[in-house]
Amino acid sequence: MTKSITIFLLLFAFTKMVALPTDSIVKKDYKNIIRWNVTPMAVVGPKSIVLGYERIVKPWQSFSINLGYLEKAPLENADGIPLEIFDHSNKGGFDISLDYRFYFKKRNKYKAPDGLYWGPYTSYISIWQDASVDLLDNNAVVNTVHFNARFSMFNLGAQLGYQFVIKERFTIDLILMGPSYAYYDMNLALKYEQTFNPDDPFYQDLLELINESSPALANFIRKGEIDASGRLKFHYYGFRYGVQLGYRF
Repeated sequence: MTKSITIFLLLFAFTKMVALPTDSIVKKDYKNIIRWNVTPMAVVGPKSIVLGYERIVKPWQSFSINLGYLEKAPLENADGIPLEIFDHSNKGGFDISLDYRFYFKKRNKYKAPDGLYWGPYTSYISIWQDASVDLLDNNAVVNTVHFNARFSMFNLGAQLGYQFVIKERFTIDLILMGPSYAYYDMNLALKYEQTFNPDDPFYQDLLELINESSPALANFIRKGEIDASGRLKFHYYGFRYGVQLGYRF
C-alpha cells in the first residue's frame, strides 16, 4: 500500500512540475549536485537516510552515487497497529547505488543536469534485524524467543528520469522507472527455548509478523516446526523509482 502511494505521488509531482515555465533554466556551469533521496523514508522507514552526489562529466552526461542508512519500520497488523513484540531489537541496513546518465540532447532545452535522461544503474540493498523477548509468568522467565532476519538485493538495470533545475541552484530529480535484473537473498531464523501453547497471544502476534516477512517460514511454524529457519536465493526482476532533492555547486 505504501509503495502504491509513493508511485502515485511521483506521477503527481511529475505532472505538476512539467507545467513549470521558466524556473528550469540553467545559466551557470555548476558541475556538482548533492542531494537527499526522500523515497527510502516512505518505502522502508522514517529513520532511513540516503544521500547522493552527481557530477557532470560532459555537457550531456553525468554519473552519480547514492549511499545511506536503512531502518525498516515496524510491521503492522491488519488494523494498522505496529507489531512491537520484542524486548530487545537491533536492526539496520544500508543502500548503495551507482548510475551513469545520458541527457537527451535533442529533447532537452538545456544541458545536463536539466531535463530528461536515461542510463544504466546498479544498486545493492541490505536490511537486517536481530531480536529477542523473554516471556514471563509471575515475574519469572519461562521462555525466550530469538528472531533473526537478513534480506539483501542486487540490481542491474536501466532507468528513465527527469531532473528539474530551479533557480539555478536547486534540483528535483524524479526517477520515473528503472526495471532491472535482480538477485535476492533472504535468510530468516526463529528459535524458542521452550515450546508454548500456539493459542498464546504472543505466538499469534509473532506468527503474523513472520507471515509478513516470510509466508514460507510461517507455514513451517503452523505445521508445528517450532524451531524454524530458512534461506531463499532467487533471481527475479526489480524496479527502481524515487524522488531526490538537490543543491548545485
